[in-house]
Amino acid sequence: MWRGGLGASMDFATSTHRRRWLYTRSKLEEERRRLQQAVVDGLRRQRAAADPLEPEAGSATKRPREDPQPVSLVGELLMLKYSQQIIQEKCREMRMPVKVMSTAIQYHKRFFLRHTSMEFDPGRVMITAIFMATKVEERYTRAADIAAAFDVSEDLVVKQEVALMEGLNFDLVVHSPYRALHGMILVVDEACRAAGGALDALMLSDAPLLYSPAQVAAAALRSGFKAKGVRIPNFIARLAMKAALRAAEGEEGVGVDGGAGAEAAGAQNDPVTALTSVLDELDRLGSEGARRVEVDEVKEANAVARQWRSLLKDTTGGAAAGAGKGGGGGGAVADEAARVAKREAKKAARAAAKAKEAELLGMPQRQ
Repeated sequence: MWRGGLGASMDFATSTHRRRWLYTRSKLEEERRRLQQAVVDGLRRQRAAADPLEPEAGSATKRPREDPQPVSLVGELLMLKYSQQIIQEKCREMRMPVKVMSTAIQYHKRFFLRHTSMEFDPGRVMITAIFMATKVEERYTRAADIAAAFDVSEDLVVKQEVALMEGLNFDLVVHSPYRALHGMILVVDEACRAAGGALDALMLSDAPLLYSPAQVAAAALRSGFKAKGVRIPNFIARLAMKAALRAAEGEEGVGVDGGAGAEAAGAQNDPVTALTSVLDELDRLGSEGARRVEVDEVKEANAVARQWRSLLKDTTGGAAAGAGKGGGGGGAVADEAARVAKREAKKAARAAAKAKEAELLGMPQRQ
């Protein structure tokens, strides 16, 4: 079992993150379709080679096997997002640093650009991704502790570790947007501190008698940004131009540095316009990401994925399929739903017991 940190990460400009794990939107969609079709075609070839025909009911005549419908791309993405929601929740519940959470989510996303839920259970990969992220980010957490948090066996936490690393092409260094956000917030924090000083000065003037609190606050904020050389209307422009300069020097910035950002910039020579376009698209993605996926939405897709993992295991003997590496079984999504139902049943039982006790004692119940 591999264990240990990677030390200081390399520069983003020369990283595998930039070179191998950033896509244009069209390329990302194409890769997902291609991957899913490859799994379907692979199963058909394996089943045809094993036994191309099966007997018809009540007859010795054989007919071609009928393959089940694969998981839809929409269903696949819903399952992945549901698992990534749980990564966020569990990492916060276990008080892990945000860099661990960020790395685990990106491991999960990357792995499922090399495999599908029809091969590997997203819920089980999720648990291993958290475990591996704690090691890479030098905040090691014992497999037993992670197993306890998910109410699973310790073996389940570690058994897919090699498969996960292979799926990541051993590209274990991840550059986190949370770290980039921290750097930007430092600039804003300095401006906000300056704004506090400006507000102190305004409070000693006639401003509170002449203007509304919101107007006074806005004036203080603008003054604070100006004091730090940042004009609020030009903040995006400042970021864009600074990023363009850093890109020219081969450094990471907030500019359109690869992937869909580069695609958006292709039609824009102006760095400000290009960055604004990227930020508008990110706003849309943020709204999309904010919509929570509930367990009921993934039940159907999860059932189909489990059926496919079982078929792949039966066809290949478990050697190449995700089910053979722990990807089959009940499925973590279904397990989570069962645990939720169990907790609700316990709560209902306790409430019923209290109601019965109150009735016997003649005590009124709190509504």
